[in-house]
Amino acid sequence: MKFDFPIETIVLDFDLEGKGSIQIKVNGRDVSGNVIHGHLLKKYNTITINFSKSDPTDTNSFARLRKFKINNGDFLDRFQTLDYKVDKVMHPEADDVIQNNLYFGYVGQTDVVIEQNTDLLQRAAWVIANDTFDEVKWPTRNANFRTKEFSSVYDDYRFMFTGCHPPKMEELENVVNDLQIGSLIAPLNKKADKWRLENWINQSNRVTIKNLSHLDYYTISNGTTDSLFSFLMRNKEIHMPEKMYHHNRQILQGKECRVIDIKLGHIKHNSAVLIELPSPWYSDEHLQSIIDEAKSKNCYIALDLSWLPACMHKIEIDALEVDEIFFSMNKCWPIHSLRPAVRWSKKRINDSQTFDTEVSIYPKIPINVLYRLIDKFSFDYSFEKYLNDHRDICEKFNLKPTSVLWFTTHDSVQHDSEIMEPHFYLDDFVCIVKLLSYKNKFFW
Repeated sequence: MKFDFPIETIVLDFDLEGKGSIQIKVNGRDVSGNVIHGHLLKKYNTITINFSKSDPTDTNSFARLRKFKINNGDFLDRFQTLDYKVDKVMHPEADDVIQNNLYFGYVGQTDVVIEQNTDLLQRAAWVIANDTFDEVKWPTRNANFRTKEFSSVYDDYRFMFTGCHPPKMEELENVVNDLQIGSLIAPLNKKADKWRLENWINQSNRVTIKNLSHLDYYTISNGTTDSLFSFLMRNKEIHMPEKMYHHNRQILQGKECRVIDIKLGHIKHNSAVLIELPSPWYSDEHLQSIIDEAKSKNCYIALDLSWLPACMHKIEIDALEVDEIFFSMNKCWPIHSLRPAVRWSKKRINDSQTFDTEVSIYPKIPINVLYRLIDKFSFDYSFEKYLNDHRDICEKFNLKPTSVLWFTTHDSVQHDSEIMEPHFYLDDFVCIVKLLSYKNKFFW
């Protein structure tokens, strides 16, 4: 039996009748009781189950395997097809080997060969999935409310390092939890607060956005997807990287819009271009080269800076080289339930986001929460908080950094198009947010 997860416990429960007895061994070592603990297991293991009775003709003495659970998952159906080796000394008339069918009547034994996943990274994934299970899960296309059972733990385990939520940071969450809703429903002072956010970003030691104040139009967005959707719906042909936020290509399915994989040296003049900066798939330098070429060809450029607060390297952007900029802290701070975001643009964009901002009917609470937080925490706060732990985890699990703090690569991890939804490529990476969140709480 091969299992693609680390094994913590194996439980075998028998119903015994008469004078028979069961003895369990793992890798030649006697097991006391009916539970085999993970520390006794190697990558490849042999579990031997011996049934014995003093009188081989005693048909009233037998055993039935009632339970065969691994990490609380029921695998009894896999067991019943295994061979049962009959003791020919005790039963010379019987066949040498029979199917056990969960029944032990002849004196003899069944050998169970078990292979488990012993990879250190996968061991961490199982520990987190099992020991920190949350009955409420999102974002997911599956049920948000769950019970803890093998299937739900296993599901969390499989996708533990796929995709990304920002880590829970108690110091930020405490500020949010202490806020009163009544103080958050007033509209922004648009001109002053636009400058506040621009100045706050440019106080970073890693990021400089030159001429940001020269993008005159500043609107409030419900996450960056609001701005992305507006841009995508305004164009009939868009150049964008093959790998980026899966929302973009998924939302265009069935729409009258042609998507072209962007390649240096092949960008069409006067085309619409969408870029994420930074991106875990591409170097900052490569993306800047795309912007430079697109600018030289008079393209209309939208720049998604969702991952900018988690950038690993120094980035300098000239806002005048692009036409729209989308920004949020939702992938760096634990405010993704509120999803405050903003958009800068050179020209007025005639969409509902602009309308809502001009009329001041945009959601007030999320954006006001963001402004409360930037008064207390710097743009670089998360990066500086987690950088050293990031390095420790990369060393511990043999991971390689990308351009984004939360994402790393590992030799065993690669995209699986058969189980991922269309245009979702974040399974190229190991998202280390959970490893960061539980550092020094488990074995790392």
